[in-house]
Amino acid sequence: MAAYCRQDLITALAAEFPDLRCDLGDSDSLFNTQMGAFAQFTQAAKGRGDLTTYERCLQLADRLFAHADAELAGAFRASYLEHLEFEGSRGPAAWRLVPPRLQVVWNQLAAENRRLMALPQTRGKEKLRRERSENTQPRGRQR
Repeated sequence: MAAYCRQDLITALAAEFPDLRCDLGDSDSLFNTQMGAFAQFTQAAKGRGDLTTYERCLQLADRLFAHADAELAGAFRASYLEHLEFEGSRGPAAWRLVPPRLQVVWNQLAAENRRLMALPQTRGKEKLRRERSENTQPRGRQR
């Protein structure tokens, strides 16, 4: 079986969710923008309590992700899965609808984001220190 690519995603989305066609733009649109439109569509379905559509979105994502080429897999990670949220009253029910393969990837992304957020932010601290130093100089002598 050949790997699924960007065009396979766009074709599948347009066929499965005709209301999403205008948000996908044309073939020249940025891929991450198109994937982001799919993520927003998925989240909106959850937000309005349409868990049937939400589940259909996730099933399509899982089917394509399972055999995605590198570009499509990367877009699913960066512009789709990372934007799915499970907070709020519908969060637990929504999480149960996420296929196991996508749960694994979502958890990996969440762990990586937590690790990155825990790294020391020395560059930011240095910039803050410089700004404080500049603000403490007498007014007439600032550089």
